[in-house]
Amino acid sequence: MTDNVSKEQRSATMAKVKSTGNRTTEVIVEAALLRFGIIGWEKHPDLPGKPDFYFPSLRLMLFVDGCYWHGCPKHVRRPTSNTEYWNTKIEGNRLRDARQRRKLRSQGYHIMRVWEHDLKHNTWLKRLETMCRRLREE
Repeated sequence: MTDNVSKEQRSATMAKVKSTGNRTTEVIVEAALLRFGIIGWEKHPDLPGKPDFYFPSLRLMLFVDGCYWHGCPKHVRRPTSNTEYWNTKIEGNRLRDARQRRKLRSQGYHIMRVWEHDLKHNTWLKRLETMCRRLREE
């Protein structure tokens, strides 16, 4: 589908869109953590990397990544207009995520990333429980 406004108009419109974070996905994760009795976490702690959830006793950071913005290999749908800009933007996000993961691990944090599409099923919860159990045993 082609854009029906000029590149300049689209740019001006997009510049007005302010980020509100990934509130919808975070609400799903928070509800699941509460429903399944997973405790000992903080939401939006003031930590490097800005994790969505943090388990202080385990030094475990949980990030919830949107399929579009973080370039999910299964679900990212690249725009058909201004493709160079969007490809650069999404690839930049992926590279930043990788740099951030390396830096946080070097600081002693454990990292778990959950894709937006994983929230439709509770398989991510099993991964989280396994990771928490493993870290408690260390």
